[in-house]
Amino acid sequence: MQFGREINRLLAALLLAFLLVGLSASYWAVFGPVSILLRDDNPRLVEAEAAIMRGDIVDRHGDVLVTSVRDDNGVLLRRYLYPEFNGALGYFSLRYGVNGAEAAYDGLLRGDALVGSLDDYVGRQLLHRPQRGTAVQLSFDLQTQQAVMAAMGGHTGAAVVLAVPSGEVLALVSLPAYNPNVLDAQWDTLVAAPGNPFFNRVLQGSYQPGGMLQIPLMVGALVQQQPLTTRFEDADTPVQLTTVTDGTQSTFAVTCLQPPPAGTLTLAEAYVYGCPTPFVELAETLGAQRVQQIFDMFLLGNPPTLAGFVVQPPATTASAGTLATPTAFVVSDTHLLADALGQGQITLSPLHMAVIVSALLNHGNAPQPQALLATRDPGAGEWTPAASTFATTPLTTPESAQQLQMLMREAVANGSAAAAARAGYDIGGQTALAYAGTGSKTWFAGFVTLADGRSAVVVIVLENSSDPAEAARIGGLALQAAADGMQND
Repeated sequence: MQFGREINRLLAALLLAFLLVGLSASYWAVFGPVSILLRDDNPRLVEAEAAIMRGDIVDRHGDVLVTSVRDDNGVLLRRYLYPEFNGALGYFSLRYGVNGAEAAYDGLLRGDALVGSLDDYVGRQLLHRPQRGTAVQLSFDLQTQQAVMAAMGGHTGAAVVLAVPSGEVLALVSLPAYNPNVLDAQWDTLVAAPGNPFFNRVLQGSYQPGGMLQIPLMVGALVQQQPLTTRFEDADTPVQLTTVTDGTQSTFAVTCLQPPPAGTLTLAEAYVYGCPTPFVELAETLGAQRVQQIFDMFLLGNPPTLAGFVVQPPATTASAGTLATPTAFVVSDTHLLADALGQGQITLSPLHMAVIVSALLNHGNAPQPQALLATRDPGAGEWTPAASTFATTPLTTPESAQQLQMLMREAVANGSAAAAARAGYDIGGQTALAYAGTGSKTWFAGFVTLADGRSAVVVIVLENSSDPAEAARIGGLALQAAADGMQND
């Protein structure tokens, strides 16, 4: 009997072992392959990603900007064809991921929406063809981008060009940039490089606006029925400011950008010559609460974005005078003077400033920036237009917008933005000088209008510069290029 019990126990153990083996085999046969494939350390995932033929990126006229090619060993490589777009379109790397436009439209470029279709099953599963992505057409214009990049020269800073009323991005320049064709080889150097080439200054830069805040203040004066013809004595007197940046106190004088013909000026004339004193008096007349309402009306604490483009740079920090994320602000009597002159707690991105100026050209309505125009699936002959709502946000009245346009034209014709003038082009604009810490920034924000009613807006920011005329010169060249490109559309 004792021997029989041992046999029964051994038999039970063997049956249990067979059961466990059977269950394990069933798991690995049915569910196991999926779990193995999804493991991060599975080399087949890298191989599968490397085999994807990402779609092309083309500009508004069909010029191919980015494509996928095979090298002599049959390895797929992502090729960026124009150095002027370095940094503007981001990058794709098997090792470091995606950024910029490559990230914004990653699913399309990979062809993820096509996976599972009958064509995909036949091509990939039966014929073992690689996954192919969808081509995307962006609103960028190659010639405008090239012209803006050439005009920027060796400056560090940002430039953005928007079409109005569509809000389409025609050009986007952030300098210094990086070459995405050699990204893998230079990654460590780029991450540690001075100037933070991964930091997109157009979209992520947050700069002291300086005199750029004269635009909302002028609109605020009109809304509050403050006549622009009101005359101010000693309007050319410098304004002394003391600010604290990162614990360092700085005292400086904010002066007229261009010497006016007289010391007594109207508010409109002060705007044309870039004189700060009348705007200090205007802000004091309006009061901190009203100035806060005006700035809120222009959404200064709610910056616009270019959907999907911004991916946090790897282990970088913003350059001097910029912040990765604009902070909320409250205008008070204590900060009123500095905030009204754009030297306080308020910061703006170049894209945000471009949207504000776009509103002045669009009857007071700010367009939503956009970049995607159309897509084309592999093998398709025609492009499919992308859905667009052309959403706008009202910032001011059409009448106020029209008056600001006239003043910006006068600033180019006879004022502080004269360096932006181009013969035969209807150009308006404004320059500004902003101080941050021990350095300074110069701004130009302007527009060009076409006979058919379309417009283009340009915003330039030059870091470590105290020459507004240089920013205006670059802005004028960019506006000329944008107008020429739009006429060819």
